[in-house]
Amino acid sequence: MPKNEFRILNPRLDVNFKAIFTQNSKDSRFALKSFLMAAIGRKIKKVTVIENENPKQFDLQRGISYDINCIFEDDSCAQIEMQGFEKAYDYGKRAEYYAARLLSSAIEVGDDWNSLPVVYQISVLNFIYDDSNDNPIHQYTMIDRKDGANLAGILNVIFMELPKIPEISNLEDVKNLPSPVKWCKFLQIADNQEKQDLIDALARSEEGIMKAESTLKGISMDRWRWIIQGQIEGIERDRISEINARKREDEKRRIEDEKRAREDEKRRIEDEKRAREDEQRRIEDEKRRVEDEKRMVEDARRAQKEKELSLREAALADKEKKLADSVLNLLKLNLTPEQISLALSIPIEEVCKTKLSAEI
Repeated sequence: MPKNEFRILNPRLDVNFKAIFTQNSKDSRFALKSFLMAAIGRKIKKVTVIENENPKQFDLQRGISYDINCIFEDDSCAQIEMQGFEKAYDYGKRAEYYAARLLSSAIEVGDDWNSLPVVYQISVLNFIYDDSNDNPIHQYTMIDRKDGANLAGILNVIFMELPKIPEISNLEDVKNLPSPVKWCKFLQIADNQEKQDLIDALARSEEGIMKAESTLKGISMDRWRWIIQGQIEGIERDRISEINARKREDEKRRIEDEKRAREDEKRRIEDEKRAREDEQRRIEDEKRRVEDEKRMVEDARRAQKEKELSLREAALADKEKKLADSVLNLLKLNLTPEQISLALSIPIEEVCKTKLSAEI
């Protein structure tokens, strides 16, 4: 098949995704039936697209507008959403809410509980919802956490995560891919003309994809759809730009906060260092004060000892002088050294020494 000579609309935009499966044509209806059977993993004989505005149960209840809302021949129903852009909120909560609303709208007053149909909320996500594993297809239902026992099996949420679909390098591998993976790969690359060979291989392997491609080419010739796509993409670019601007501002504030925190930490360390230095100086000053006081006490003791010694020496010198005067006076009286020694009760050597000093 030759390459397309015109551009193809982006099927990951919800308006284009919805258009592929809701056209009043056999190709579109066949594509929807094929996609649903691949997504829910069961045969479907008949699919009827119904109003996509789910009625409110009471005045204050929030209204819901689904991308595609349909019912099967056994009254089972499905709601299909294409999420081309990642949302800021937890999409899982939204999907559960949509499934619950779909189920609640499927029963009327007076119906038996056994009349509740099986409902499927199917979301094709152009972003990764669960990054804990590489499986691109998830079907959630109500089961027991411990043994996996199923409850009633009527409430089902199915996620098809397009970014998790692996690259296909060998076109011969296409026919062995599971149908849900083929559909995901088609939706992932349908508007990429450089992947036309792979798109052709997918279409040959799955008739529903072939019908979907034909429908997508048909609606791509509608000029107004390109205008709408441009508006949606422009709004999304504005949203992403705003988010990125906030992220940059947040990152700038984070960097500034980290810088201030580092400066505060630096000041804290410097303050602690100064406090340690001040404490060290205080300790050294206290040590010097104690040493000065110690020296003052020692100097005072030394001065007291010197004073006492001086006083003792002075007293001794005075005593010796008086004794010497007494010896000299007795010598003048012509007493002998022996007589003076006996009279003064001092050794005779001292008498002789005093007499000798006087003579010199």
